[in-house]
Parts: sequence; C-alpha cells; structure tokens
Amino acid sequence: MRAVAILLGYLVASAVFAADWQFQKPLVVTAASRGVFCHLDASGRKSLAVSDDTVAIVWEDNRSGSAQIYAAFKKIDADGFTPPLRISDAGPAYEPAVAALPHGRFVAGWEANGRVWSRLISPTEKGPVTALSSHPAQQLTLARAATEGKVVAAWAQRRDKWFQIMTAGLTVQNGVVVPRAARLVDDEPPRDHQFYPAIAESRAGVVVAWEDRRQGATRIMTAFAPPAGGFGPPRVLNDFRASRIARFGNGTGAMRVVLATDGQANVTAAWLDKRDFEGGYDVYAAVSEDGGKTFAADEIVQDMLGENTPQWHAAVAMSRQGNIVVAWDDSREGSKDVWFSTREESWSDDNTFPAMEDGRSEAHPVLAYDDHGRLHAAWLELRQGASVIRYVQGMQRFTPP
Repeated sequence: MRAVAILLGYLVASAVFAADWQFQKPLVVTAASRGVFCHLDASGRKSLAVSDDTVAIVWEDNRSGSAQIYAAFKKIDADGFTPPLRISDAGPAYEPAVAALPHGRFVAGWEANGRVWSRLISPTEKGPVTALSSHPAQQLTLARAATEGKVVAAWAQRRDKWFQIMTAGLTVQNGVVVPRAARLVDDEPPRDHQFYPAIAESRAGVVVAWEDRRQGATRIMTAFAPPAGGFGPPRVLNDFRASRIARFGNGTGAMRVVLATDGQANVTAAWLDKRDFEGGYDVYAAVSEDGGKTFAADEIVQDMLGENTPQWHAAVAMSRQGNIVVAWDDSREGSKDVWFSTREESWSDDNTFPAMEDGRSEAHPVLAYDDHGRLHAAWLELRQGASVIRYVQGMQRFTPP
C-alpha cells in the first residue's frame, strides 16, 4: 500500500511539473524515406543551435548513398523546416556540429577523410569549406563564444601515438571560416587517448571537458583557460570508485560529457556514469559558478523510476536566464523514450517531450535555448526501415514558490 502511495505521489508531482511547460506543436524535420537513417552524434551533442529568430539542425544521413552532412532551418514562428541542404562536399562525412553566429548565420563542422572541417551556413548561403586540422582528427564540437560573432571549437587530434584534445577560436571573414592557431588543452605528455570533447565559453573564460584514460578507467577531465590566458592543469570531474574486484578492471567509467553555459560565469556539465555496475550508465551533472574552473559535487539527474534502467545520449542546455535542462533516452517503459529534467535547487522529476509515441523508439536528443529562454529540442524517431528527426519548442512557465 505504501508503494502505491509513493507511486501516486510521483505521478501527481509529474503532472504538476508537466503543467509548468508550454510546448508548441511538434514538427518533423526530415520526412521518412525507406532505407534512410539519420544520426545526431556530434561530440558534445551540439547538433542544434539558434541564432536570433532562426533554428538550425545538422545531421548525417545516407540519402545520397554514402554518409553526408545536411542542415535544415526554421524561423522560430514558422510551422516547418526548410528542405534538407547538403553541406558536406566530400565523403563519407560524420558527426556534424553547429554553433550560432548573429543574424541567422551559423558555423557548421564535421569529420571527413580523417580531418575536421567547417563552413558558414544559413538558409541562403554556404561558405567555402575550411580545414581545421592539419593532422588526423575526429570528434569536432562547436559552441558560441563569449564574444559576439565568434565560435570556439575543440576536437581530438592524433599526435604521434595518442589522440589529444585541441581547441581553436573561429571567426568568419567575407563568408570564410578562419581558425586561430589551434592549441593543446593539456600539454602534459600523454599516456593514453583523449576523446569526445565538449567546450563552452563564458565571460569568465573557456572550459573544455573530455574522456581521458590516463588513469586506466575512462574518467571525465576538465581544463579551464581565462580570457587571453592558457589552460590550467586538468581536473577530474566525475566521482571515481575504484574496483574492489579484479575482473571489473580499473574501476567505474564515465563517458560522453556535454557542457552548456549561461554566457555569464555559470556552466553545467553532464555525462554518463557507470558507478552503479548493476544499473548500467546513469546521467550525472555538476554545476560551476566560475566559468568551469571548478565544479560543485556531481549529482544524479534521473529520478527513481529510471534508477535501474541504463541511460544514454545525455544532452544539456542552459539559458541566459539560468535555466538548466538535461535530456537523455532510456527504456524504463519498455521502448526507448527521450526524458528530460530541469534543475533549480535540485533535479526535477523526469518528463517526456510531446510527440513521444507508445512503442516507437525515440532517442538521441539534442537541446538549445534561444536568447529569450525558449527551449528547442530535437531527437531521432526510429521507424520500420527508416528514421526521422522530430523537433519541439517549449517555454517553462513561471510558478510562484
């Protein structure tokens, strides 16, 4: 009887929480085409961005017969997206990311032919393609810089035996993406690979996070650089639990970190963490109030109904007003669904976006806030023999304490 009461209390709380959000009608970004599969797999999950009144989504699919990169755009008040625009020239091309510039323009980037590339895009233009790396590289991520009109980039680049994280600032001159000199985030001699970076820049400086295997098990490391300064020593972000049983290896692992900032000095990091061996990966997050130089203690994000179900593909967004949303997918109700939670003093109960259909697989969420505090979300809906990208826009209503 007590368990029933707890469950009823949870359902009531969820209903109240859901009422705090107002969502517009969900849209399909790409029409279903048999045999065509879309992917939203950018490092740092930066596949969606908003510039002024324009939304951009970038993805990879195989409609041309090989993996290529596409973009679609929408005015915030429009009832549909533009037709897909191919933005990669050569291929195969993978894992596109996008970041906003002013006036409805964006920098997009991706991996192809063992390098990372970028170009200016908008609903009406495509700039020339610029190489960001001169050596083998992968896993490009992008973010809007603290200075208007600029973008920051990070990627994993091979240096001798190991991949290490590189970063560079990007500007656009006469429609051409121009990278500043790339620099190492961690100049300590590497002992293993560094993978899957995320990057965020606020007025306090730039912070980069990544997967790091120097201590055996994969851990999340961060490094911070103040404006016009160099990166400090890397710090471990995730709480680490050493294995007491030899067959479990070097301890608990973590992966796929994502970052978001409010543009001032607040940064939120989220990642997948396997410190609970039996439950698989959980979503954890930590908040910084100094631009990412230090982070508070990490916190589990999903609620108790997702406790024994593995979570995947965590994404994070943070508004200029300080709102924080983390989304992911899990199969707690039998089929894969996208869930999200918001943070004030603690993490809310989990909820789903509109357009989630019973029995249909929904996964790989990406998120972005616009400057007015509207949340934009997209995800993959897996259908029989195809996949489509779904999108929704919402605003959290103010509720008095």
